[in-house]
Amino acid sequence: MAMLNIEMLRRQHQDILVWAANLRGLGGMIQTRDDAWEAREAISRVDWVLSDHLRFEDDHLYPALMDCQVPAVAAMALDCAEEMGGLLGAWIAYRNQWTASAILADPQRFDAATAGVIGALVLRIERENTELYQAASALAFAPIQELYAAE
Repeated sequence: MAMLNIEMLRRQHQDILVWAANLRGLGGMIQTRDDAWEAREAISRVDWVLSDHLRFEDDHLYPALMDCQVPAVAAMALDCAEEMGGLLGAWIAYRNQWTASAILADPQRFDAATAGVIGALVLRIERENTELYQAASALAFAPIQELYAAE
């Protein structure tokens, strides 16, 4: 697991959080068709990075960490996957449900749905940044540390 990949994922987290905050801020302001289209565009901006990002983590990062030889890291990755692994499906359902017409028809429900999915996303990102990515970075440096310890 290369350090570069973890740093790329962290940068994606920063972008996702900015775009998600913008989307979250629109929920209570929907009054016109243009507002609904703006919200739909905000969903598309988040989706542009988020779907691939979550898919990569769920399909590659989490399984690699669950298979690692450090039991604490494997257990943490399994716990994260079980707790947060359904977010991609929840996001896709949200993205598909909230067309501009649906947003305009029920802006309050859209606002609540947006708060829910963005809240879950923020929790996942916080946990990955503070726990999972640190463990992955430490594993990437382990061979180098072992070389220095042998001298």
